[in-house]
Amino acid sequence: MVDAQPVAENCVGSSFTVSRIPEELEFAPGLLDFLEESSILPGHRGTLTASSPDGTVTIEIEGRHIGVGAFASARILVLA
Repeated sequence: MVDAQPVAENCVGSSFTVSRIPEELEFAPGLLDFLEESSILPGHRGTLTASSPDGTVTIEIEGRHIGVGAFASARILVLA
């Protein structure tokens, strides 16, 4: 069984299922609302479409492309 890893550690083009949103992200103002509005929630499937050296990633989830900052992308856990 493969362990969950931060979405930022996936390769561009890889598909994933959101496994866990850590409590740490609940304390960042507005971040939890952004994740919910963007469907970045446990059980939802997505694809990593771009990754920047600064840790920012772009994911496609439910047909939408969403930019996720380095703070969140290093903490949102996904399964390949």
